[in-house]
Amino acid sequence: MQRYTISGFTIPQVTILAGVLMATLGLGFYGFTDYLTALFPTLFGIVLMIAGAVSVSRPELNALAMHFAVLASLVAAFLGFATALFGTWTTTTSLIEQMLMSAIASTHLYACVASYYYGKAKFPGDTQTCGVNELESASKARNPGPASVVAISLES
Repeated sequence: MQRYTISGFTIPQVTILAGVLMATLGLGFYGFTDYLTALFPTLFGIVLMIAGAVSVSRPELNALAMHFAVLASLVAAFLGFATALFGTWTTTTSLIEQMLMSAIASTHLYACVASYYYGKAKFPGDTQTCGVNELESASKARNPGPASVVAISLES
């Protein structure tokens, strides 16, 4: 099975890109307004960048890292839309930042869900790949690497 990509980028790479966009958004609006709350997108961006970097550097933690990324995007999208809908923003600039954060998070969330359904088991008995290359995973399972065993006796 081929890996799920968007314009040639894998989902962990898209996650890092979304994190960079959110962090830049937060820093840009903070520089423009000097409001500390303008840094909220940066917080979510850092979480996304870390999750993407963990997924790229440690493929065996791909599912866990992407679950954290999806959670961060879900919370960011919900908070942004809720803030915009219920009018808890103080300035028009704040509203624009919240909507941009929600748009980035929603787009990332959509890409992650699409990747999930792409790798989802199609028939009973199939394995779920979660966007990870099936052949690469199979070769690691056949050759787990060196193992050592330590035996401890409790008898005296």
